[in-house]
Amino acid sequence: MPDNRPTPVVLLHGAGMMPTMWQSQVEALGAERRAIAPWVAGLRPGRRFELSLRTASAEVIGTLDGSGYAKAALVAHQLGAMVALQAAADHPERIDRLVVSGATLLPGKLALRLQKAAIRVMPAARLAQTGATKDDLVKALDVMAEADFSQRLGEIVPPTLVIVGQGDAAGQASAKLLVAGLPNARLEIVPNSGANPSLENPQAYNALLIDFLAD
Repeated sequence: MPDNRPTPVVLLHGAGMMPTMWQSQVEALGAERRAIAPWVAGLRPGRRFELSLRTASAEVIGTLDGSGYAKAALVAHQLGAMVALQAAADHPERIDRLVVSGATLLPGKLALRLQKAAIRVMPAARLAQTGATKDDLVKALDVMAEADFSQRLGEIVPPTLVIVGQGDAAGQASAKLLVAGLPNARLEIVPNSGANPSLENPQAYNALLIDFLAD
């Protein structure tokens, strides 16, 4: 029998964040679409897996299998966005569309060192609720830096919305590279926001999200 249920939306959080970062988006999606906001494999407190994009993307597909869904839309930020790209490259037939922010394509070594230095001086209290450690964030940066989608972007065929904050200059550079390499992508800039547009301007972000998913 055909599955007439609306395509679910799986929301993947960033490193040093929790699934609850998507609360505003889950509320905006409402009851018509099932929203699933799991822990990214390798980031869950007490995790069973080492952090890797392939393991995390395989768990996303496993979540769909366990819920009986053939496809899902993936909405993802930062490390979660890298997981979403991995899932779309490995299993394009399972991904209906993508909404990503904060994905990094081959960051420079200087930028990576600066990000790691910022993490090391970060107050531990900022991470207390997430169950993550500073070492976890450094590992997440290394995983993102080691990922090279430059040869696989052409394989990521689902319609893709790349979102970036107006004040995130470095993010805009990466976002433009991503859109240029994807076969079916467009870029949207969220005003009055920086590196975390879904949190910093949820109203504008949600409007883009809902419109794209309904298109």
